[in-house]
Amino acid sequence: MHRASLGLTAMFVVLAGTACSTAPGDTGRLAFQLASNGTGASASPLASADVSITRGGNVIVISQVQLVARRIKLKRVDGACPTPDLSEAGDGDKGDAPECPNLKLGPLLLVPPLVDGAQTSFSIDLPAGMYKEIELQIHKPTNNTSDAAFLAANPGFLGVSIRMTGTFNGVPFTFTTDITNEVEVEFDTPMEVKIGGTTSLTLLLDVRGWFLDAGGTALLSPAALTQQGRQQVEQNIRRSFHAFEDEDQNGRKD
Repeated sequence: MHRASLGLTAMFVVLAGTACSTAPGDTGRLAFQLASNGTGASASPLASADVSITRGGNVIVISQVQLVARRIKLKRVDGACPTPDLSEAGDGDKGDAPECPNLKLGPLLLVPPLVDGAQTSFSIDLPAGMYKEIELQIHKPTNNTSDAAFLAANPGFLGVSIRMTGTFNGVPFTFTTDITNEVEVEFDTPMEVKIGGTTSLTLLLDVRGWFLDAGGTALLSPAALTQQGRQQVEQNIRRSFHAFEDEDQNGRKD
């Protein structure tokens, strides 16, 4: 299930662990993985580095997807995250809570692989337990001080939350958007992080559907989007997030 609400800026913080009141040793390791194509094959460096989508006589070939994210969190079963202050004046993050520990605060750049399967983005220790949902914000960096370090490393992302490059019928395109949504993705089956163990979680961005029309039968040209077409693409993006335990890194739910 997906729910969206507006989300804005935060400072760049990378957590080496969580700050919640957990007894020493009561933690497990989480491998955070990214995928864009849940075909069921393990990621391989020999696989095609592009994603191709065909509808009728039109073909989109996607060569890269980049997404700016912040406040990546996991929500415990029977737990509720503190409500963040999403005003532009402050970053609104209240730190870790036992029921909803932070994985990354960000902003950070997520670059899902376009090969089959999933690839690890980062690993982190967090409290052992059962988790039911992942939350993150699609973030548009601004000239705010909290985004300064990120923009210094990624200057092309001022005012841009997502960038995609590829070709449409052989003609190169670059698509960008400034959507700033909070995304919440519930797991079909709760995921257990065991004390002393390692659990692999895959966040799948199904980019194959981003440029489909409302009926899914035709492709929208990224270089010639109407206002209605852009709204459809952005709606498709919001709906494209999936998350699940994925110990064999094949981009599909175990």
